[in-house]
Amino acid sequence: MSALAGIFKYDSRNHVTWPELADLARGIDRIGPDGGGEYLQSNVGMVYRAFHTTAESHFERQPLVSEGFVLAWDGRLDNRDEIRARVAANHQESTADADLVFAAYREWGESCFAELMGDWALAVWDPIRKRLILARDYIGVRRLFYRLDQDGIAWCSILEPLVLQSPCKLQLDLEYLAGYLYPRPPVETTPYRGIRAVVPANFLTFQQDSRQATKRYWALNPFGAIRHSSDADYEQHFRELFRSSVERRLRADRPILAELSGGLDSSSVVCMADDIHRKSQGMPIETLSYFDTDEPSGDERPYFSLVEKRRGRIGYHISKTQFDAQNRNESLKPLPEHCFSASPGYFAESLSWAGVIDGILKTTGARVVLSGLGGDELLGGIQFEAPELAEHLVAGNLIPFARSLYRWSFARRKTVFQLLCDTAQLLKAGHNPQSLTASNARRFSWACLAPSALHPALEAFADWRLLTPTQLTLEWVRYGLASQLTCTDPALVGCREYRHPLLDRELFAFLASIPRTQVVQAGHRRHLMRRALRGIVPDGVLFRKTKAFGLRNAMAILSEHASVIDSLFADNWVSDGIVVNTSLLREALRAAQQGLSSDGMQLISTIAIEQWLRSRQILDCLEVPASLACNGRRPTVPD
Repeated sequence: MSALAGIFKYDSRNHVTWPELADLARGIDRIGPDGGGEYLQSNVGMVYRAFHTTAESHFERQPLVSEGFVLAWDGRLDNRDEIRARVAANHQESTADADLVFAAYREWGESCFAELMGDWALAVWDPIRKRLILARDYIGVRRLFYRLDQDGIAWCSILEPLVLQSPCKLQLDLEYLAGYLYPRPPVETTPYRGIRAVVPANFLTFQQDSRQATKRYWALNPFGAIRHSSDADYEQHFRELFRSSVERRLRADRPILAELSGGLDSSSVVCMADDIHRKSQGMPIETLSYFDTDEPSGDERPYFSLVEKRRGRIGYHISKTQFDAQNRNESLKPLPEHCFSASPGYFAESLSWAGVIDGILKTTGARVVLSGLGGDELLGGIQFEAPELAEHLVAGNLIPFARSLYRWSFARRKTVFQLLCDTAQLLKAGHNPQSLTASNARRFSWACLAPSALHPALEAFADWRLLTPTQLTLEWVRYGLASQLTCTDPALVGCREYRHPLLDRELFAFLASIPRTQVVQAGHRRHLMRRALRGIVPDGVLFRKTKAFGLRNAMAILSEHASVIDSLFADNWVSDGIVVNTSLLREALRAAQQGLSSDGMQLISTIAIEQWLRSRQILDCLEVPASLACNGRRPTVPD
């Protein structure tokens, strides 16, 4: 993953200076260690820092400049051959992805964004229209943020430079922090009100007269239903798309490291990658597996060993149990002062974990990590009955509806009334997508914040009113995954590029366009995936029960670190009265330490927010809320 940054000032007489641009550039040097370039002309400045992961990327010289147009591109273009064939003849010999994208923009303008397959983010300066454009891929694998200043904007692939170089103090975004607890923020938010994320599948334009606009360039085709004559045809279609998705993500200039958790998603990615590698060769693929004997069902060795046996190669193993034992003292300690994080969620232990992963990457020589992210949500690992029931109702198929209602009630152990309510809520969302954000989750008594009722970007995220119930469900899943990806910061140590074959756009569109009963049925999770991948994935993994997620470790951390938690209350909490009620929080922590609560993960997240807010660098960047200043709640940060 390379990195972009830049500054655009609305007044062409207000020039960007080299020191301003250099400050941003230093902020992204760590995640772009392979050199790069800068562009500075009048009121526009751009920075690019490279992190080479493909053979073609070594030929990129960015930012690209031609006849006043300027492009900075961070991405992997999967349909290179198609784009090359369609652009003008003088670009057909281009080898670098950025060159092809630049040619596409020069010929097709903003309509080119919908044609770009892969993981990407870009910035374009258009001298003809006197505007800056920022855009991200359809689900937001590559991140891009921007800060609105009084005289223009600054943008960057990561938050830290935008925070540290802000010309004025920033304010906390409580909508983001509420989402951090319940359990994800709105997709366009960051911890700071003045810094936003570019919404996936959208592009933003900034004009010299300070006008700003957002436009969606891609969404599901509401009329793109796919219907095959047999189950076997659906299986073959899925298998072809999945193979193509994995193959696209194997384009690399060095060995690849693949996560192999023992679950169906990561195992499917590894097994398909091996199948492709055997037939076409390419860079070697190593695997990385974790196991935790302290958690119920956390020992995944029997499952990932089946995959290792099939591929005839033992991968790298990390005992989470052993790691936790060695780093237990760091579990709730803040990051050291020299390690700045612009987002909450990290402890000193996070730094150690990142170092372990970085060590394995250096040993293998890998820069690319394959991940199985998205399989649970997209392929029926998480059962959700409403799409199937709603499809029957919309079609007027009352008898199949009644049968499905009975089957799902038995399989999910939910009452018919509950199923009908879920179905009605899904149908309502087609006319009011904001209703999707209404959470039925229990509120935490100690939290001052509640989940946001409004997600401003949601209305324009998709053509909600035109979608079928299945499509609507998948677009909501895409929104959730986009938020998760936007909140996922780069590694604290080292550099790596994550690739997610299950988030491929063509695969996503296929899953949203076929009958829901092909993907998941009552009592049959991952119905299509398991049928399609027989013979590729070992049966012991393919037909295993759903992978369990334990919470024992979180409760153990709270219990073992009672003294650390008590010491936090020696000072007034920065977040008291804003994020948490500390009196109620004390009670909740005591209950968790005595094993009387299951809120361990949320309580640790709350401590993470407080530790983050106590960081000297964050306190220096934030405008302290008046309520804190008046009540003297700002804690003393030791030298």
